[in-house]
Amino acid sequence: MIFVLRMAMRELRASWRRLLFFFVCVAIGVGAIVALRSIVQNVRNGLTREARSLIAADVLVQTNRPWNPNTRERLESQLAELPIVDRTESIETATMVRPQDGAAVARMVELRAVQDKFPFYGQIVLDGGRTFSHDLLRGHGVLVRPELLTQLDVKEGEAVVIGGQPFTIRGVIRQEPGRRAGAFSLGSRVMVDYGDLIGTGLLSFGSRGSYQVLLRVREPDVERVARDLRRNLRDDFVNVRSFRSTEDQIGEDLQRAENYLSLVGFVIVVLGGIGVWSVTRVFVRQKIRSVAILKCVGATTRQVLATYVLQVLLLGLSGSALGVLLAGLGLSAIPKSVTDAFGGLPYGLTASAVVQGMGVGLMVSLLFALVPLLEVRHVKPLLLIRGLAPAAVTRWSWRAIDWTSIITAVAVSVALVALASWQAASLRVGLVVSIGFAGVALVLHLAGMGLVRAVRPLASASWFPLRHAVNGLRRPGNQTRVILLAVGLGSFFVLGIRALESNLLSQFSFQLKRGGADMFLIDIQEDQVPGMRTFLGQRAGSYALIPVLRARVTAVKGRDINLDTYQDVRGRGSLAREYTITYRDHLEANERLLQGNFWNGQPALSADAAELEVSIEKSIHERFRINIGDRMRFDILGRSIQARVTSVREVNWEDSRNGGFMFVFRPGQLEHAPHWYIGALRAPEDQLERARFQRDLVAGFPNVSAIDVREVFATIQRVLDNVTLAISIVGGVALASGALILIGAVAMTKFQRVYEAAILRTLGASTRLLAAMLALEYSALGLLAGIIGAAGALALSWAVCRFVFEIDWHPAPLVLTAGAVLTALLVGTIGVVASADVLRKKPLATLRAE
Repeated sequence: MIFVLRMAMRELRASWRRLLFFFVCVAIGVGAIVALRSIVQNVRNGLTREARSLIAADVLVQTNRPWNPNTRERLESQLAELPIVDRTESIETATMVRPQDGAAVARMVELRAVQDKFPFYGQIVLDGGRTFSHDLLRGHGVLVRPELLTQLDVKEGEAVVIGGQPFTIRGVIRQEPGRRAGAFSLGSRVMVDYGDLIGTGLLSFGSRGSYQVLLRVREPDVERVARDLRRNLRDDFVNVRSFRSTEDQIGEDLQRAENYLSLVGFVIVVLGGIGVWSVTRVFVRQKIRSVAILKCVGATTRQVLATYVLQVLLLGLSGSALGVLLAGLGLSAIPKSVTDAFGGLPYGLTASAVVQGMGVGLMVSLLFALVPLLEVRHVKPLLLIRGLAPAAVTRWSWRAIDWTSIITAVAVSVALVALASWQAASLRVGLVVSIGFAGVALVLHLAGMGLVRAVRPLASASWFPLRHAVNGLRRPGNQTRVILLAVGLGSFFVLGIRALESNLLSQFSFQLKRGGADMFLIDIQEDQVPGMRTFLGQRAGSYALIPVLRARVTAVKGRDINLDTYQDVRGRGSLAREYTITYRDHLEANERLLQGNFWNGQPALSADAAELEVSIEKSIHERFRINIGDRMRFDILGRSIQARVTSVREVNWEDSRNGGFMFVFRPGQLEHAPHWYIGALRAPEDQLERARFQRDLVAGFPNVSAIDVREVFATIQRVLDNVTLAISIVGGVALASGALILIGAVAMTKFQRVYEAAILRTLGASTRLLAAMLALEYSALGLLAGIIGAAGALALSWAVCRFVFEIDWHPAPLVLTAGAVLTALLVGTIGVVASADVLRKKPLATLRAE
């Protein structure tokens, strides 16, 4: 072992420049795993500590409709029997707010009304370090977030109008319980007294809101209370959850995120591993003379192999340590604005992430280096005399098969699948990722072979640089396929997310480009319809008022599916959710009839008809196998109604100017039920006039909320930008890994190019001519990698748009073409720059050495 250790250290000292690339490849992959896992673990630990604060109680009972008297009676009866320590109530709803002075501005906010015991857990932190007291809310007081002060140009002590009544701003909220940090919202948070909200009339019929009962329970009774309430209220459309279930849900979500992000990091490590394999393979070929000499002086194959394996382990360990350092530096560089968006959680390295990253880095280094290192077994001392090339096998035989290498390769493959499964916490996912990676590698390998064959006729071209560039691609040890794999995967990551972003942004801006509705009004009451028509007719470019109700499917009796109870419906997932429904006597422009007969031009149903007729959207038909003629039972406003399916429609969800509904009923009965309206309109284009429009709308119809699609689109675009940035960084790291593999490949094959360049320079070739040869060779590799990456990105964006987001797909040719060209330029530039010393080196020194 002393000999092995001494030889390993001597080899490291002698070859550290060549092996530096090996070191960096491992460091980047390990850094990615450690950083990604540490971020998610920090978030999960912070949120787990604040689990009670996330719901501000031990148990939360919640419904999205006003309390039904029967349901409320059952709830009160059960709460009287359960070990409840304390209770309070809260209501959340969206509404519009404007300054009292009549300034031409109004904003949608998320309004929360609380009673005096709120919150049980967590603290409401006010600006200036003031202590929260419910007295601040009594008598039409209001607490607001700081951004609302800027949006409305008001300050503390002034009044804002909510539901037609003035509320005085008595404090600015900096932090509040009961709300996840970084959660998506339609507006700023505003907090008022529970009784004051009831008095505004905002909670009129049809208003959307979340009605909550918050319970404080002794620790041992939490799960029992939540379980009993959930069991007894599940048929009343009431949701019950405890802080523990919230913690578990968050933990599961974040664990899943951690595993998948770590899987991305593992893919980056594998890219580094490919570089390790490439470096090791060329390194072993360069060391044939050294290995032969060592065997001549008595070193055994086992000792020589142990020397290089130890060298690989030392490099893997050092590279992993550098990766941990890079991860730590990266986390410390996260801007404060980003940490504040997640509740100000501190980000730092976690022990679990460091251990996993180091383990993966070491394992990948060893696994990818092991197969090429086995070649030293075939180096014989006699090779010093015969010319330093292992003898070729001229005839196939069972004895000629290197079973050791085959068994090792199989074991390495199994180990890589196990590592991928470990990172994803799923054997199935690990297998899928490994098979997918192998498939992509095979495609790129075949593409490399195809490139070599395709350019073979150009080897006789008249232009000298082109002829020798083609010969360079075909040169043994050129590592064309390795470079294609690494760079192709990197460009696939980057171009795929850019193409997907392009499709999503074009989808969200569809309405604005086509001149459709850019503002939606909700909670318009029946008695407000005449006045609203007059107002919109004078102020809006175009508008539509659509009658709506809310309903839940409670049973289905049909040809292919029978769901007798609401519990059966709940077992079918999203079929049990609450739907917004409408009634009308015609198809809209964004709808197309697929099956059955719609009631266009037919008279309305009579008031005493035994059952209603309903038209369902295509996705309901396809996902839940509900067909023409099936009977469905709905709960509409607490009343059970039966309807027969008479048609199936396809809705173009892109064109939402006339709305999109899963269920459309035949007129005749629902118009006699209490309902409300939503409005879709084209608001004024001018920003000032648009603000006045919203102010006058709030003044005339205080209960109506306006959702400005332009603002929502801006919010969505910011979210998309952040997600795109994050994924692009991952793709950029993958592309950087590809660039590093390219640099390493150039550096490791430099010994072959130096002599060739010396001969060409002696024969009269200029530096410019040699640079042109290298640029053509590497640009061809880069262009092919870019084309393959762009093709993969095209397929990825199509699949995600078609099967995940279910939106129209656009190929984004400019993005993909530019990406392929830029990849070619990048690879060509890196290839020439990395070969700079080959171009500069004088031929005389090289020829003398030979």
